[in-house]
Amino acid sequence: MLNGNIINKQLLLNHFAGNSTPLQKKLIEEWLILPESIELYYEWLDEWENENAQFIADDKKAFNKIFSENEAAKITIDIKSERFLYKKLAVAAVVIFLIGCSFLLAKDTVFYKTIDTAYGEVKFVMLPDGSFVTLNANSSIKYSRFSFGEINREVYLNGEADFSVLHTKSNQKFIVKTNNQVDVTVLGTQFSVYTRNTNDKVVLRKGKVSLAFDENQMTKNLILKPGDEFTKSKSGTNRIEHLANTEKEVAWKNHDFLFEGTSLSEIAEMLKDDFGVIAHFDDESLAQRKISGSFHAEKAEDLIEAISQLLDLSYKTKTNNVYFFE
Repeated sequence: MLNGNIINKQLLLNHFAGNSTPLQKKLIEEWLILPESIELYYEWLDEWENENAQFIADDKKAFNKIFSENEAAKITIDIKSERFLYKKLAVAAVVIFLIGCSFLLAKDTVFYKTIDTAYGEVKFVMLPDGSFVTLNANSSIKYSRFSFGEINREVYLNGEADFSVLHTKSNQKFIVKTNNQVDVTVLGTQFSVYTRNTNDKVVLRKGKVSLAFDENQMTKNLILKPGDEFTKSKSGTNRIEHLANTEKEVAWKNHDFLFEGTSLSEIAEMLKDDFGVIAHFDDESLAQRKISGSFHAEKAEDLIEAISQLLDLSYKTKTNNVYFFE
């Protein structure tokens, strides 16, 4: 194992510029085995990229270069050769575009940490600032590897999560951003956020949060109080209501499902979101039947069996589908 002092900042900056020797590359590879080296490597990479502009393709220069080479060789450009020339430029442009896309994807991985959950999985996460996040199944959060807790506390959520945010001495804001353009801003509080294809939902259990969202092509702001539930539907309809019991909104943290006159069509959405199982009903009237009660289900089969017994329904499963019938 190498001594970390062998690798210094200047050596890595030269490496990023493509000026390292084979021996230096080998030393860097061995140095990166050390867990503490990874963050330092990315930090210096970020610094180098900010100081060095990336290559921008000059299509005109490339065209002139190819054209002049053809002239030097005294090649007569007819319709066929001209088409070939443009094809060559088009291929070059595509290659440059793909390289750029690959760089952006790699950069996202380098500068952001992403944590996700599989179907049926609930995961507890402690963020760098000491705040806690509980991720529901089929969900993910993303946050900055280097600036979180220093420059900002921004988290990008896809799916469903419950947050317990730590208040900082500097009163630094904590912001949750959703795919549907809803920003939840807090200082220190407990709340849950749901953001999937159907709608966005924010439930505040403790403290105070500020929401920013789009409505009729305008950005609106709203302050929630404990017990408030804000819902933004995909169609653009927004509503707010007060809940007597907010804990049922995060029962999923313990793999519990609390139903209060919940229709089978709504439960079908939960099966799809949390377990990746698509529910089908032999008769549409079945989808409107309602259930009340508490059920513990760590697997889709547990919830499906509870539904069938409670409503005296039969069912059959095939791959990721369940068919309910009487």
